[in-house]
Amino acid sequence: MAISSEAARRSRNSFNGMTLDTRGGSFIFRKVLYRRPDRCVVKAQRTDAFEHANAPPLVIKICLPSVARTAEEKLVNKARAVAIDAGGDSHWVLQHLPRIFHSEDLPVISGSTQAHVAEILHNASYNTCKEDCHCDETRTLRIVVMEELLPIDTLSSASDFGQVFFDVLNCHKWLHDKPRILHRDISMSNIMYRFDDDHNVYGVLNDMDLSSDLNDLEDLKATSLRRTGTPPFMAIDLLGKDSHQPEHIYRHDLESLFYVMLILFARYEFIAAEPNDDRGERLVKRRKAPLGEWFDPTLSWDILAEKKQYFITDIPPVTSSLHMNHILSSSFVAFRDWVRLLKLALRKGLVARQEVALEEESGVKDPDFDRPTLGHHVEFSSFYEVMKNFEGKPLRAPPQA
Repeated sequence: MAISSEAARRSRNSFNGMTLDTRGGSFIFRKVLYRRPDRCVVKAQRTDAFEHANAPPLVIKICLPSVARTAEEKLVNKARAVAIDAGGDSHWVLQHLPRIFHSEDLPVISGSTQAHVAEILHNASYNTCKEDCHCDETRTLRIVVMEELLPIDTLSSASDFGQVFFDVLNCHKWLHDKPRILHRDISMSNIMYRFDDDHNVYGVLNDMDLSSDLNDLEDLKATSLRRTGTPPFMAIDLLGKDSHQPEHIYRHDLESLFYVMLILFARYEFIAAEPNDDRGERLVKRRKAPLGEWFDPTLSWDILAEKKQYFITDIPPVTSSLHMNHILSSSFVAFRDWVRLLKLALRKGLVARQEVALEEESGVKDPDFDRPTLGHHVEFSSFYEVMKNFEGKPLRAPPQA
């Protein structure tokens, strides 16, 4: 694989115009669609015969993963293989998984073009590494050619949001139970969607860069070295002072899914399209949107944990902007029961755990309290029961769910 360094030098902040030669074909980078520390997704144009002739529109993800982690392609291929073995090409979960067509790794050698690309990825304008980011881990430059998926903030109806989130809940559970993969990085940018030929929407759980193969002891050892996730969406347990080497479990991803829905429903709203714009309503961030301090990059993780703990366990007065009557935007009031009931489940679980801890300090132990699910308050079934209906109508569910 080769990347034209002449194009790279034209801009330290953009991949536009760079050429990429891989074993699967050649590409020209176009628009940067998404960027965060250690990764960037770029829309790509094929310049020659690609080995997958019928491939959909493609993007190229450029990332700098730790060499100790299992490659995303391996995890996605494992999941797809398990699904196909169980139900063939029509298995329901395939609609909710990404499609990777090609992946290559290159060592980051000082002075090389790939080192220059790595430098772009770490550009300070968007590198927000903090706390235990382990930037000194040995990394490789990885190029992933994959299907272009649609970001969740381009959906145009509340009902589609409901279906996408319900899809992701079910896909995430299947990944955990069947191929034994834990995602570990549920965030707004990793929940995407696609349409089928009949224009039915399907939520897709994307980006398994930080995921763990629960059957691979070496992978579990590598992923235990650091906390993973995007702070505003991370579970409280993974942010606190005692979380230097936390055990990331299934329930933490459920909590992250709740924060994604909460933040989107509270901080965004639909606005009418401009004249002569046939795209319909579009989603924008609200002015003076609530929960803004959760996104403060200067806020330490333990303080963010305290703020989340307060939000979940406190009962604000009716006049508070954080009360359920006020926090959701007018575009998403139909999700009030979802947010209220899931927040209540988290609150019951956290309070129950605290009560058990206080009793243990007094020498009274409760052997029946299930810590991984916070006393069975925060588990798949509790989320499923809340999310299976939207506005009184059942959402599309997997077979035998």
